[in-house]
Amino acid sequence: MRARKEPALLHQFLVETSRTHGRAVAILDDDRATTFDQLVEQAISLAATLAERGLGKGDRVALLMPKSTEAIISLFATLLVGGIYVPLEPRWPAERIESSLADCTPRFVVMQDQGNRTHRIHALSSIVEVPGGSPLIVDMLTRQSLLWQEALAGGCSRLADTGIAPEDPALILFTSGSTGRPKGVTLSHKAVAAFVQWSAQECAITAHDRLGCPSSLNFDLSTFDIFNMALRGATCVIVPEQIVWLPRFLVQFMRAQRITAWYCVPSMLSVLLAERAFVQGRFPDLRLAIFAGEVLPGRDVARLRTVVPGAAVYNFYGPTETNVVTWYRVPEEFAPDRPVPIGSACPYAELMLDPESVEAGEEEVTGDLLVAGDSLMLGYWNRPGETGKAFVDSAPDGASCKRFYRTGDRVSLDAAAGRYTFVGRKDRQVKRLGYRVELGEIENALRTHAGILESAVIAVQDRDARTRIVAFVHADPLVPVSVAEIRTHCTQRLPAYMMPDQISFVSAMPKSSRGKTDYAALAAMA
Repeated sequence: MRARKEPALLHQFLVETSRTHGRAVAILDDDRATTFDQLVEQAISLAATLAERGLGKGDRVALLMPKSTEAIISLFATLLVGGIYVPLEPRWPAERIESSLADCTPRFVVMQDQGNRTHRIHALSSIVEVPGGSPLIVDMLTRQSLLWQEALAGGCSRLADTGIAPEDPALILFTSGSTGRPKGVTLSHKAVAAFVQWSAQECAITAHDRLGCPSSLNFDLSTFDIFNMALRGATCVIVPEQIVWLPRFLVQFMRAQRITAWYCVPSMLSVLLAERAFVQGRFPDLRLAIFAGEVLPGRDVARLRTVVPGAAVYNFYGPTETNVVTWYRVPEEFAPDRPVPIGSACPYAELMLDPESVEAGEEEVTGDLLVAGDSLMLGYWNRPGETGKAFVDSAPDGASCKRFYRTGDRVSLDAAAGRYTFVGRKDRQVKRLGYRVELGEIENALRTHAGILESAVIAVQDRDARTRIVAFVHADPLVPVSVAEIRTHCTQRLPAYMMPDQISFVSAMPKSSRGKTDYAALAAMA
């Protein structure tokens, strides 16, 4: 008997699965359960409405809303028409949302009423209040709006072929940019499908799984639960955003919802391990714990083993530009005082160390990691110059692929075991709470304050291997400024995960012999 060939396009995952699991629950969102039949029906209806109003192949639809049933319906509707979905976090500062909207120039914006805060966004200044928090679809060309129920009223049962290919773009994820302007990482159907199809097989995802992933839509971790749901018929359990960083409620949620697979950043594991109810609890349903986005402390893995001794624990690695490209299943006997490797290359990825950066040791070699393969981004949206700089112009000797992405990460390779271990960043980019943070973007935000002459930001590791951001500011003596005022200033310009943990005033910024900010001296001070 021949195995069924898996679809090549992300929305085809959902359409195919609905034919065999139509009555099964696809999404659990608070007290709402949506079956695969209902999800497909509503996605097709919304897709037909968007198509009738002008959405076509390659057009963008911005999702300015939390992870929800409506958001997932909207992203599949966008893909069904051949469009590109662009998830934006409503809690971002208005400037950041405006910048992202201006960059991707969406044809439509799907949003939920967030009160006056959202309505202050200049690009959406024509929006009216929406009663009851109902989603609203905004036509950015005509500036007309359409209520959610009106958009689903079309009742269309099928759509014309859009002619899109696996290599065509499916989504744009905006990440931190060193210039202070977020960059849109453009991922194709093929790129996301490569990760999802592999992870479904490696993690043995089935229709019996209940997938919990607290990451927001604008974070690449969300491609795991949404598209594994669509591919394998599993249930995507939406984690309410208001409890994501409240461990007591999160523990209750995981138990009550009988989560079988949990995918989050290591910082969240540290928070959970600090909660007595988690450490003393039992999670008989949890069979899979996956972590990505930051360094995974071995000590936390050891403590997790005592809570869920039977669960498989994975460490995934990969920048947004590549999604997951390495994996490591942590063995039962793993020593807690050792760094957890990021592991071996996924079958769809090719990894190399930049020959010009290699430093050889007795048992390992260290160098800058280069990545190629099916999961690679197409490029940064509307930024050909930065896209060109991100890739190696010519393939290193011995490579089978021609296009390699410069991750900026230094790793060590144990050639005998074929495993990589993360060493650190070669530039001034760090991971925090799973998000990528350009320290230069925080510096730029600080410098826009009228009372700050100079700013410098560094990242330090605390005892639990968590990243702390420390900002140093040289203030104008003629302009009174306080830490509270600076924090308020940053809140208006930066998302919460980029806010400095500590702000210190210096009378003069330390300089190197070349007159540049001496970050080593600041690190010693921190």
